[in-house]
Amino acid sequence: MSTGDMAPLASRPEHTLRAAAHRAARTSPYYRDLPTGHGGSDSGSDGDGDDHARAGAWADIPFTSAADLLRGGSRMAARTGVTAYASSGTGGSAKPAFFTARDRAATVRRTAAGLVACGVDPDDTLVVAHGFGIWLIGPDFTSAGEELGLRVVPVGKGPGIAHTLALLRELGADVIATSPGYAQRLAALVGPGDAATALGTRMLLLSGETVSGRLRASMREAWGLDAVHSFYGSAELGHLGCDPAADGSIALTSDLAYEVLTANGPAELREGATGELVATTLFQEGMPLVRYRTGDLVRLTRVGPQGPVVALEAQVLGRIAESAVLESGEKLWAWQVEEALVGTEGITDFRAYVDEVPMDRQWFDTGDRLSVRVATHGDRPLTSEAVRRLIAGLREMSLDMSAAVGSVEIELEWCVYDDLVAEDGPGKPRRLVDRRDGFPAQAQAQAQAPAPAEAGGAR
Repeated sequence: MSTGDMAPLASRPEHTLRAAAHRAARTSPYYRDLPTGHGGSDSGSDGDGDDHARAGAWADIPFTSAADLLRGGSRMAARTGVTAYASSGTGGSAKPAFFTARDRAATVRRTAAGLVACGVDPDDTLVVAHGFGIWLIGPDFTSAGEELGLRVVPVGKGPGIAHTLALLRELGADVIATSPGYAQRLAALVGPGDAATALGTRMLLLSGETVSGRLRASMREAWGLDAVHSFYGSAELGHLGCDPAADGSIALTSDLAYEVLTANGPAELREGATGELVATTLFQEGMPLVRYRTGDLVRLTRVGPQGPVVALEAQVLGRIAESAVLESGEKLWAWQVEEALVGTEGITDFRAYVDEVPMDRQWFDTGDRLSVRVATHGDRPLTSEAVRRLIAGLREMSLDMSAAVGSVEIELEWCVYDDLVAEDGPGKPRRLVDRRDGFPAQAQAQAQAPAPAEAGGAR
């Protein structure tokens, strides 16, 4: 295969990546010991030479993980003035994030572009019902709305949802930017299917949690509208993209470089490639990040023409850490449970738990039990037929469960939505929780481990 036929491993040329690594080495203590050849010059490679050699040189740079940020703490800050944010994240441990004025302006600009792409109108009232510390979500949407000349109502998450609802009724809410969980609570308070009409809302912008196909359908039903878009980002990187078509395919911003990491290393950027999204900041000042593992499992849905910048669209499947290794050795993912629930209307939310249970008392063999708790619109109980269909779907979602009958017990339980939410601990809600012995250490190991070569292959 000639070098011209090779698909790139990253969405930017090697010389651009080298220049970004050099800038990070100059401004961040964490990157001062980068491998030789990456800290020498802003010019980097001129693009000539052997493609294999350049790819190998970039591969010498180690990945950065969330654990590194937790260990690094405030030493990641730039010398210039910064605004510090901290996100609790899924695991409940606060990760620091540092943004200079230019960094803030850049992520606001990207968010504003996303609002325009999704069809936000200059005459709209934008309600920002986000907390103001996670991923800069609250400040990002507020500042982006102001940048576009919108009427902005930053209600946040307090002092109470009833107070927020009264405020929205009074001021109007053409567009609401919030988390899926809070949007569900607002809809339940107004009445399922009536929220959009009651509040005059024509568009939802969801972020802060993975917005799956099931969740999007649930939001459309609960609110009685079709325009449900998802915005994607993180506390460390800011705004990363949105889905203008409201179909779950995130158009990733071109301000960063991306790789997709599998168990076999960085994958070729091609449609269908599945693995962990890795990002490198190209212009970040306060906290530059090189080969940063986002912890998010993605599937590329579109790869643009090869050039200086490769345009990427991806479906965000969920968190890498939200998985469990079954007794059979197969990995079960939260998104697999999610997809098994898609065909049943009315499901608002779910939590799945993996427990160890005795399978053969004589030989002390153990197996796994998958317990799935679901909540529905208006807290309507599931019918026995729906329970039967869902259990059948859960059994077919993985090769282990369909082929090795009896190795995994499956239980399905309906519950009231408020009771389901009450089970969540600190941080973002976890959709799949491993309750077997040693789970905390296991979860930490999984968060550090590369994603599987093809996560979809388990279906």
